[in-house]
Amino acid sequence: MPKNKIIHLQTEMRLCNCCGGSDLELMWSNKSIIVKSSSTWEFPVNVSICRNCGFCFSSPSPNSDDLMKYYGDGNTSYKEISLPYSIEERLRILDKYKVPDGIFVEIGGDAPGEFHRRCSKYFNQLHSIEATKDLKNKSIDINTLNESVDVISHYDVLEHVLDIKQFLLNCFSALKRGGVMICEVPNLKLYPDNLLLQEPDHVNHFTISSLNLIAEKIGFSLIDTDNNASRPHGFVAIFKKEGVDIPCKKEYKNEFIEARKYIAGALKQIHNNDIHLTNLRKKMNQLTKDGKKIILWGVTDLLRSLIKDYKFSDKAIVVDSDPRRKDDLILDGIGVSQPIKCVENFLQADLLVICAPRYASDILTWIESNTGKIFKDASLSIIGVNSHGKTLR
Repeated sequence: MPKNKIIHLQTEMRLCNCCGGSDLELMWSNKSIIVKSSSTWEFPVNVSICRNCGFCFSSPSPNSDDLMKYYGDGNTSYKEISLPYSIEERLRILDKYKVPDGIFVEIGGDAPGEFHRRCSKYFNQLHSIEATKDLKNKSIDINTLNESVDVISHYDVLEHVLDIKQFLLNCFSALKRGGVMICEVPNLKLYPDNLLLQEPDHVNHFTISSLNLIAEKIGFSLIDTDNNASRPHGFVAIFKKEGVDIPCKKEYKNEFIEARKYIAGALKQIHNNDIHLTNLRKKMNQLTKDGKKIILWGVTDLLRSLIKDYKFSDKAIVVDSDPRRKDDLILDGIGVSQPIKCVENFLQADLLVICAPRYASDILTWIESNTGKIFKDASLSIIGVNSHGKTLR
């Protein structure tokens, strides 16, 4: 289907993956337009909390078949931009659980790259498994790894998975007795300090306690946690399969009240960001009236929110490092250019708006290196950061 046609993901009720409960409180609903490799998708967001245990997740959620098609429509990141995670943080954890003659498997890690090259010193064999079956690649099937893997990892994957228990069961079956699973996910407790609630395809929102409760039911034992994750706003949980010295299982506390507090804080952060977008939009409209030139860098949800009520003219252009984004705003009648083709535009621009806050430093460095121009103060606006310049996404 062409990108100028929108595919609407259908929704269905989803029970709590943590306790199986159906008594849910809907906290927030939204819709996002997301352009993938071949199609444009309308992604429904319904953030609910289970009153029985406090697990926070998407319900009604996208239909499982539709969601797999969505994930199958382009799941590969662009290799010519900096990595959105810290390899050093991942290696710091892996160093504790290395098995020089063993097997390491990463799920959902895209094509192996620098990370696998650097962690190869810790293991004899390394494999990458895609989380999406629809993708045509050389990924091995996790179901063929019966109790052969020493360490299995998945970084920022589990928040995208509808059937958490089946996913973890596959990991459990692949691991040897005593094998280790390293799981990294966004931390719900940190949501009041970021905009992760606006990530549409996050269908699960974990605390360490909720993740541990689900994993325990599969047979895993939590052996360590770390709040210094490879991406901002996450935590790392390390589990063992039938390991020795299994710690005593603690009584689980219902996190419903705490979860409501975290979501309320997240919604306040979204509200504050909306105010920032409104003020920035007013500034852009005035600059456009005055004949000033504007560059917006990054085709993201933040950009889409910003231009919702902004009338484009020849005074404003959108750029993105990824050439595959050139048609992503086709429904808005806006073209997307590569930065290298817009050097003159940067030299003439009165305002640079960065809509990809994680890459702000790299973007500013690229502009200075390739054009000699420095954007700062009134000529620079970065969406998705707080008043202290801390990245919210």
